[in-house]
Parts: sequence; structure tokens; C-alpha cells
Amino acid sequence: MRKTLDRLYDASLVLAGAFLVGIFLLMIGESAFRAMGSYITGANELVGWFCAASGFMALPATFKRGDMVRVGFLVDRLPDATRKTALSICLLIAFVFVSYMTYAVAAYLYEGWRTDELTQGMILIAVWIPQASFLVGAVLLWVAIVDELVVTISSPAASLKAERDGAAAH
Repeated sequence: MRKTLDRLYDASLVLAGAFLVGIFLLMIGESAFRAMGSYITGANELVGWFCAASGFMALPATFKRGDMVRVGFLVDRLPDATRKTALSICLLIAFVFVSYMTYAVAAYLYEGWRTDELTQGMILIAVWIPQASFLVGAVLLWVAIVDELVVTISSPAASLKAERDGAAAH
């Protein structure tokens, strides 16, 4: 299960990187086309959607690798048992917020799908399609938080640290 989850987080990070490459290619392509007196239809919309997708798809791996803003510099100074409790409480709070975020995003996307809402701009597609990356990123972040909560609860208190040294996990 650990390898499967780690591969899932890595895959989401690769997908985030692919969207970043897409942004780069669109921007370079748009510059080249403008120099030739033309343009790429909908480039602005695509770049915006790709920016959002790259950010949301990077969330789970960023969280699991400890690269998000955390309170580790405070929590890691606590005694072992207190640190485990503090980490568990922080993860439970994150679980509640991300659970609500995932629910709200799913409801929002469902409403757009149900009403056949279309994007605005030069590219007309169902609005839920570019917004789906938000839901996928939120769901994967939720999985990463549950994963981290299970690891924290099942690990000995002395082995837990909020801040990781390099790429090492606890």
C-alpha cells in the first residue's frame, strides 16, 4: 500500500509538471505566433487552466514531502508524547478542512455539470472539465492527509518529526 500511495503522489507531481511544461509551450508558441502576425486561439484560457491544474495536482506530493507551510519549527521542540498529540491534532484539523473543501468543490463541479455551464472566453467547453483538476487535487490531498494521520498515529512518538530532513520521511 505504501508504494502505491507514493506512486500516486509522484504521479500527481509529474502531472503538475506536465501542466507547467504546457504553460511554457503555450507561452513560447503564443510569442512565436504573434511574431508571425497570428495567435493561438484561447491561449490565455489554457494558460490559466494549466496554472490552476499544476497547483492543485502538486498539493498531495507537496504535503507528503513536507514542503507546505507547517508549524514544525514549533511542534518539533515539544516532548515526544506531546509532539505526537500536537501532530495528530494538526492533521485532524487539516482533515476536517480538506474534507469540507473536497465536498464543496465536488458540489460546485456537479452543479456546473448538471446545468451544462460553459466556460467563458474563446474556448467553449463544459466548465467542469478544466475545474476537474481542483477536485482531483483536493481528493488526493485528502488521501495524503489521511495517509499522514495513519502514519502519525501508528508510529512511535520518538520517531515523529513535523519537519523532515531532506527527502527522508519519518
